[in-house]
Amino acid sequence: MAAALGTWSALEQSKPMRIEGHTSNVEGPILYRQYIQGTIGETTEAGDTYIIPHKFSNVRFIHARPFSAVGADALFGGNATVGEEGAYFADSAAIISSVQTTTAQVAGATSLVLTTSGSAINDVYNGCFLDIRFSNGDVQTVKITDYVGATKTATLDQGLAQAVGTTGTYYTVRGTLMTITAAVATPELQFEVIGSFE
Repeated sequence: MAAALGTWSALEQSKPMRIEGHTSNVEGPILYRQYIQGTIGETTEAGDTYIIPHKFSNVRFIHARPFSAVGADALFGGNATVGEEGAYFADSAAIISSVQTTTAQVAGATSLVLTTSGSAINDVYNGCFLDIRFSNGDVQTVKITDYVGATKTATLDQGLAQAVGTTGTYYTVRGTLMTITAAVATPELQFEVIGSFE
């Protein structure tokens, strides 16, 4: 079986919290910290990838910590232990970046079709944040609560602020890909993500 993009069976996310002492935009963007904890409800294979669904549009770094021996195997390979310090991942903040919508939707609707760029895997974007840039330049950020791969339809945690047309509206799915290093059953992991917002 080939390595593939997988889904979480359980996922919890904190709200982003400003890092104390980092208060001025003069020196740089204000940094925030968010914690995500998840369990992969399947047996992984080396090379499988999973989305770390954070809220940031700019990521400084991500620290991952295993909560079990199999979680350590997933991050560090077969010789790992629960006490491993953590793995660090690339600072990409977008899974899908600036794609134009092709399906119209009325204002107030709680779903959006992600065009052909969307995955065919159910629930793969659950917990991810979606930036929608409307044709007039306004941006709305919503959370994806459910995703159906067959129709590429994302269910949103709030209604669309404006109507979406077949041209002129673009979306970005926030998140960072993590690659599993070993075949393990249902690993449980926690992530600390530090980043900022545009």
